[in-house]
Amino acid sequence: MRRNLHKQHRNIAQKMKVILLILFFTLIVYTLCSAAILHKVAQQTLQEIEQMSGLYTDELDDRFMRVSRELFSTIMKKNQADSYFWNYVNLIKENSPNTPYAVKRLRENTLSYTWEYGEAYNFFIYLENTDQFYLLSLSEDGSYSATSKQKEMILKHISKIKDTTYSVKKKWNILKNSEETYMCKIAQNQDVYFGCFVDVKSILQPFSSLVLRDNGYVRLVNSNGDTVSELTINGIHNTDYKNDNDSLYSIKQMLSQAPFYIQMNISEKDILNFTMGSLVLLLSVAAVLIIAGAIILIYLKNNLMAPVQRFVTRLEEYDKGGYIYELTEENLLELEQIDEKFHRMIRQIQKLKITLYEKELQKKKIEMDYLNLQIRPHFYLNCLNFIYSMINFGQYAVATQMTTITAEYLRYIFQSNKEKVPVTAETQHCEDYLKILLLRYPERFEYYIEVHDEVKDAVIFPFLIQVFIENAAKHMLTLERKILISVTVYPEDIGNEKYVNIYISDTGNGYSEEILKQLNQKHEIDEKLGHVGINNVLRRFQYYYNEKGKIDFSNSPLGGAVVDIHIPYTSIKEVQ
Repeated sequence: MRRNLHKQHRNIAQKMKVILLILFFTLIVYTLCSAAILHKVAQQTLQEIEQMSGLYTDELDDRFMRVSRELFSTIMKKNQADSYFWNYVNLIKENSPNTPYAVKRLRENTLSYTWEYGEAYNFFIYLENTDQFYLLSLSEDGSYSATSKQKEMILKHISKIKDTTYSVKKKWNILKNSEETYMCKIAQNQDVYFGCFVDVKSILQPFSSLVLRDNGYVRLVNSNGDTVSELTINGIHNTDYKNDNDSLYSIKQMLSQAPFYIQMNISEKDILNFTMGSLVLLLSVAAVLIIAGAIILIYLKNNLMAPVQRFVTRLEEYDKGGYIYELTEENLLELEQIDEKFHRMIRQIQKLKITLYEKELQKKKIEMDYLNLQIRPHFYLNCLNFIYSMINFGQYAVATQMTTITAEYLRYIFQSNKEKVPVTAETQHCEDYLKILLLRYPERFEYYIEVHDEVKDAVIFPFLIQVFIENAAKHMLTLERKILISVTVYPEDIGNEKYVNIYISDTGNGYSEEILKQLNQKHEIDEKLGHVGINNVLRRFQYYYNEKGKIDFSNSPLGGAVVDIHIPYTSIKEVQ
């Protein structure tokens, strides 16, 4: 045993010397290579700026898409009796004493757009037949008045629109006057135009913090390569601003919702200053690491090698006839701690195996619980009784329709034993459910379901959407007014990954404060309050998507519940 300890002691001493040599050699090499890594640091700096500008661009594109969707969905509800927008627009068209009231109400409802998209986004309406123009958002001076140049610029653009319908795929346009430049999107339905314009300066401002030094600038450039607007340290320029510095680093970010791209340039001098600062920081870190390494070596010498050396000395004294009365647990404390941590690691590995097994059992239990929720004899018996009644009354067409839809509804339930199903299959199942309710309760509600072509091949777990649709429909039966249930499935980009946005809303009474608080804080509803189906969906959502997925619950400012779901995009081909 004594020989082994002597050998271990010598090995530890040799390794410590080697570590010291390596640390000092690393410091020398690090200092000599500083100039060589300068270019690399500059490239990394540009990559960081590009990543940050990419985040800004994604946020800008997402905001453009949501504004476009808001304009389109609002103006296309002309024939819906519960459309507040068209009710007030019709009052304005009559040019009656109620016109000021209708304009005021439209402006109050537009406040929610300001909260969602920001004060820079200005919404307006224009009635062509009566030549009435109203700004619905507060302008910079705190009034609801557009400047004469803004109004002239918008009306000139509207005069170029000849279509009688509006396509959501149309890009945002540039509107310019002698002093200002705006991006604008307009939705049209016959003689009514509903649009939004935003100052280009507010669009370029977030990018300016990345590059605005000395000769740096941010430009909005069209598809022809012409500069539309430019922001420099001296302010905004609406005409081409020529920069003769050929040593500028350039970054381009494309906009998917507009035929333009953002061009950012930062001077070589600024890059050099930044990289030199980073280099000094890295050298400081290296020096700290060397000092920390020396401290660690001293600690190891005093707390590991010294106890082992003392233990060896005691053994030698004992061999010579001495009495090792000082040999206690304290002398070998560090060695015992190593052994204890090893056994602790083994126990943790065993617990991990048990945890994985329990997680798999939990998954099976969640799936079985939800399948049990889908087996509802009361609902199916009501469908059969309805079919029987229609046959007795001679309503054979209605009975046939109910039979076909119910068969499709049941087929989806009994075939949805897979982990993932196409999103179009899920939305079709939801539509079958709503059609069954419309046959039983005519004129009680309307529904709108839209799946973007880009995500039609996406897959989700079964009944993710159906539970929230069913929850909205159940509350519909307790209301006296007609409501709208809406489902839209659109693509979105979060970071560098493609996601699917499922937006479910209704115009009912919305969630109670107690339930909304539990959903957003605990992500689960107290079992005493019911909502077993929602709880089960939330558990399955956590299992399948974990931190990559997100569900937001809220009540719309206009009334009704809103469920906003964000999940990673996975196609049918990837699953297969």
